Amino acid sequence: MTNTMGMFERFSHETAIARARALAPSIRSRAKQSEEMRQQPKETIQEFIDSGLIRLLQPVMWGGHQLHIDSLCDAIKEIAKADPSAGWCFALLGLHSWMLTGWPEQSQLEVWGDNPNALIASAFAPTGKTVRTDGGYRIHGEWPFSSGIDHSDWAMLGSIQPPSEEGGFPQHLMLLVNKEQFEIMDDWYVAGIKGSGSKRIVIKEPIFVPDHRIVNILRWSKYNEAPGLSLHSGPVYTLPLQPIIPFFLASCVLGATQGAYELWIESAKKKHAVFTQTTITEFTHQQIRLSESGAELEAAELLLKSALGVVRDGGPLTVDQKVRIARDYAYMTKMCARVMQRLFENSGASSIYESNPMQRYWRDIQIMSMHVGLNFDFAGENFGRHVMGLPINPKNAAYL
Repeated sequence: MTNTMGMFERFSHETAIARARALAPSIRSRAKQSEEMRQQPKETIQEFIDSGLIRLLQPVMWGGHQLHIDSLCDAIKEIAKADPSAGWCFALLGLHSWMLTGWPEQSQLEVWGDNPNALIASAFAPTGKTVRTDGGYRIHGEWPFSSGIDHSDWAMLGSIQPPSEEGGFPQHLMLLVNKEQFEIMDDWYVAGIKGSGSKRIVIKEPIFVPDHRIVNILRWSKYNEAPGLSLHSGPVYTLPLQPIIPFFLASCVLGATQGAYELWIESAKKKHAVFTQTTITEFTHQQIRLSESGAELEAAELLLKSALGVVRDGGPLTVDQKVRIARDYAYMTKMCARVMQRLFENSGASSIYESNPMQRYWRDIQIMSMHVGLNFDFAGENFGRHVMGLPINPKNAAYL
């Protein structure tokens, strides 16, 4: 199929990062508002769209920029520095534009044919009810944790089905549904990343989802098999799904921690000890804590860049590559959480006030780092067993 989008401005990696940085001041100015709203303001979402950043990984065929995942990861970091919740939303909306390339061409046309800026949310957990029927599935139920759902035109919903053959792995399906087919339950009353608006999707009565709107993400993750990938050229469309998704989440955690680090330095230059009136920057222990935190953040960024280097030429990936990159982005997330805890502990009593953004960074980073895709125990077990010559634990092997 030829490009149906007409003329558009396709830009470079450098332009993408410059545009993300240009958005930072306005996003930062709305960070408190987004937390109070418990979702991103419409203005922020519109900036994602108008800047072209939402289409970084979208194929040229549909009017996208068709850059590599490095570009989205670096753009995420810039936005997360300004507001972690905005970074989280942007990461997932950008990720889903890449994910849609795995769906059959008919689905891509239905989503992007009339609107190349269509926004897509997701809910991976297989918590709804899904029943096979002629030509597709009938689904209903509830799916929690759908970031950015208030602004999304479509949603990808998870379902686990029995193996297609005896002794095989279960099928982890993702079913694509239009916003007219679901409701949003506002249950997002949480301790952190409040501005992500990760609410619950509800389908009260069974709806029909045809086969062309369904992808088995386990086969995509394990075997690089997804029906739409052959439509697009370029290494980014040859990568397995589940090993790649955490790159975007980890980039958000890193960017947010870098933002907190920069905020800590800026604040320290203006603060004095209450009783001695000594400038905070003159305290040796604060200088040492800052040095330690800065070194860990630079190490975390190097670890992320190293892992991105493994996937830059595309897939498929070996099991060795999959367990190594998972170890790296999970551990760098752990490092970021440790840095954020240290920064907060050394921010003084004023940091506990809601008016102080440091407490928001602290809450957001701790909670983002708890995402299952960034769990170091899981990644560490897989890597450790692999390098010591043991088989991957069968319960962990489905996506490797």
